[in-house]
Amino acid sequence: MNQDPLFVAFILLAVVVGAQKWSVEFQNARIMRYLPTPVWCYIPPTLLTTLGILPSKSVVYDGITNFVLPACLILLLMTTDVEGLKKVSRPALTAMACATSSILIGAIWVFLLFQSSLGTEGWKVISTLTASWIGGTVNMLAVKQATELSDQTFTPLFLSDITVVYTWMTFLMVISSNQNKIDRWMNVTRRHMDQALVHAGPAKSTRKKMESQSLLALLAIGFGLGAACIWLGNRLPILGAGMNTFTWIIILVTTLGLWLSRTRYAKQESANASRVGYFLLYFVLAATGAKANLTALLHAPIFLAICFVWVGIHAALLLLAGRVFGIPSAMLATASQANLGGVASAPIVASTYEPKLVPVALILAILGNAVANYFGILMGQFLLRLTG
Repeated sequence: MNQDPLFVAFILLAVVVGAQKWSVEFQNARIMRYLPTPVWCYIPPTLLTTLGILPSKSVVYDGITNFVLPACLILLLMTTDVEGLKKVSRPALTAMACATSSILIGAIWVFLLFQSSLGTEGWKVISTLTASWIGGTVNMLAVKQATELSDQTFTPLFLSDITVVYTWMTFLMVISSNQNKIDRWMNVTRRHMDQALVHAGPAKSTRKKMESQSLLALLAIGFGLGAACIWLGNRLPILGAGMNTFTWIIILVTTLGLWLSRTRYAKQESANASRVGYFLLYFVLAATGAKANLTALLHAPIFLAICFVWVGIHAALLLLAGRVFGIPSAMLATASQANLGGVASAPIVASTYEPKLVPVALILAILGNAVANYFGILMGQFLLRLTG
């Protein structure tokens, strides 16, 4: 086993570059719909660690998690289109609020149902998955670090998350052909759907090609502001297990990234910031995968059970909300996938119901990314107090 930091960093970098090239080459293939880029960044390092090629512990992993993750969050959150969020219609925002609320209610229920099986890390598991199912992978990683969830527990949780989310996505697409029947059952008319259709999309960058000057500026902003948040976070008080130093860092980084999204520079560099941010995200994901071991899959059944029960609660509450508030099934499905699947898959689901919903799906998914860290951390605090 080679533990040289340069060797470890090179392998992780090679995995990320290879995964991105694979994703571009096969972007229209069905396999990428169910096994997206994050999976190809996470699983290969885990496999290499299991085979003894990569060490399970390295200063490289810690360095990437501690310093690259804050920079990644800042760059991705600065792409949030706040103006676009204002353009989304009331039915769309109502659907998103109902979907997010159902995730939060489901989180509490599954925690109470499976608490005895989860052990001492139960609250960490549920809060980490809450962040993932409201935002996405980047939020999952952020709250995992904030709650100090162990890497061995994270591996089966991550794989269960991917499995259930894309099973749910498939189900939503399959039932899209029956949306009229579902709408009639919920007493929803086409008028409700017309109110939800808005032509609003995320902010676009004025630059089409990444320039070296732009890349250096974004790296300086991401790592510079990230370092400032780390410095301040280390000086804030630790308020129990759920509010440690990294929790403060995540809160500071999230708030700063959202504030930065309001600036003119962020609007100009949105596309470039997204490209750099996602590359850093995949790098963090690869380092997280390298710290795990595939033997952790032995714990997957309990997490699969949790996820499927949770999705069932989510589905039941969404149907109830649709009937009470008159929300079309197309909008409910779009909001649901915007929460559980994020930016990558929400537009796919939306397009199977109504192509005009694609811009709405993007905006709702971005909104989920913006608030997921807060909800994940708050859920952890609530569950800690619930257990006494």
